[in-house]
Amino acid sequence: MIRLASTSTIEIKCEKCNNPYETEVIDHVDLSEDRELIKSLRMGKANRAQCPKCKKVMYIDRSIVVNFDPESLIVLYDPNAKSKAVKDTIMSDYQSVISFNEILQETGEDTEFSIISDLKKLKKLLDDYDKAHK
Repeated sequence: MIRLASTSTIEIKCEKCNNPYETEVIDHVDLSEDRELIKSLRMGKANRAQCPKCKKVMYIDRSIVVNFDPESLIVLYDPNAKSKAVKDTIMSDYQSVISFNEILQETGEDTEFSIISDLKKLKKLLDDYDKAHK
């Protein structure tokens, strides 16, 4: 199956040999189109990188937007968004985006947006989604 997830390229430094290299990371997943990523998301290992020099495997702590369609639920999973201040900033940014125009505003009104930093909570949502859409 072809991955349909939205990705970007970032530069990281190997934890073992300090070699800088570029790797592709997942920014957004639409579960209705890319269900094969559910397992990786459940384990918190969706963004995996391997150093081309020493072959060290690293898992990158990075936010991922997960679209639970057709449930009209969008979850921002960010293992680093633990504080209320960080979550409030993210929510404010989301509100700014959906208030940009009428179409986005209507979509925002019909969609639940949630910020999760706890992998167990994301795992529960993924399990429920997987059971409902087998």
